[in-house]
Amino acid sequence: MSPLQLSLTAVLCISGIALHIWSSAPDRAGRQYSLQLPVILLYSLASALFLFSGFPDSMTEGRALGFGIGGAAGFAAFFLLASFTWLSKTRRLDEISAQLLKATRENTTLRRQLSHQRPPEDAPQPVLQCTRYELPLQDDRRHRIGMITGNVANVLGTDVWVNSENTRMEMSRVDEPTLSATIRYHGGRRDTAGHLVHDTIALELAEHMAGRPHVTAGSVLVTGPGELQESHQVRRILHVAAVEGEPGSGYRQVIDLERCVRNVLTEVDRLASAGEPLRSVVLPLLGTGGGSSHLGKTVDILLAATVSYFRSHATSRIRVVYLLAYTDAQATVCRAALDSEPALSPESAS
Repeated sequence: MSPLQLSLTAVLCISGIALHIWSSAPDRAGRQYSLQLPVILLYSLASALFLFSGFPDSMTEGRALGFGIGGAAGFAAFFLLASFTWLSKTRRLDEISAQLLKATRENTTLRRQLSHQRPPEDAPQPVLQCTRYELPLQDDRRHRIGMITGNVANVLGTDVWVNSENTRMEMSRVDEPTLSATIRYHGGRRDTAGHLVHDTIALELAEHMAGRPHVTAGSVLVTGPGELQESHQVRRILHVAAVEGEPGSGYRQVIDLERCVRNVLTEVDRLASAGEPLRSVVLPLLGTGGGSSHLGKTVDILLAATVSYFRSHATSRIRVVYLLAYTDAQATVCRAALDSEPALSPESAS
């Protein structure tokens, strides 16, 4: 066998092996029959070239499609026919693979559709009923800490609502599922169809900003309640900068939540000392909506900061601070934190 023939045989074999490996990849399942055809052709040519170059006196004869074939062509034809007979068995495997791939894709599509139609069973669900749970401080029957469950739009008879706002003090659009949007909508004046015709609270908040692009984290701005005074008996809205925004990354919870709580309660007491009858405060779980925060840690910080404020302000005019638990997960965490707080008296729960 000449070096040229040997090289050509090697090239055909290596090409066939490489193509065989490539066509056998899992992502090409379902196409094995068509992809293996050129592999068989390369193997046939390589084997025929090797045999008749190394053994030039060898003979093979046969007939195919009415034609007589002899020599190397006859051997290659025999090899091809034998290979096709074996390869035809892969047709059924290709059909099964194609059906399996189709079923997998349909299953993925259905799962995606179901995920958009209903939340996972373990996803937090809104609490439908508005209930109150509160505990007095140990050795201090003047002050109480508790929680209110459900949508703040169903909370009646509390003097102060705290709005967890961003450092730019830009309230959410009224159609967004946020506390800020709820306060903005219910605090504004609406027509008979329920459309907002005067953005009372957002406009007042914008006036307080007076052209400032932002405030420092933990800052508190006070506005009136707008229509909430008549509908929900709210006397004041306190907007606290509890989240910071970053272009492309959304909002994140501010670092010093204790400062937020302290500033809110200090401002309520200042207004109460000036003659406003502010005795009850609804405090949301600051930054746990879109602020990418840890729920349990946030509740612990808010609770500890409230206890600390009452301990250091024994004459505070505030009577009760409620943590707002919108979902069942938030309610569970808040209830557990209240019941395990050593500064509170569980036996006096109401």
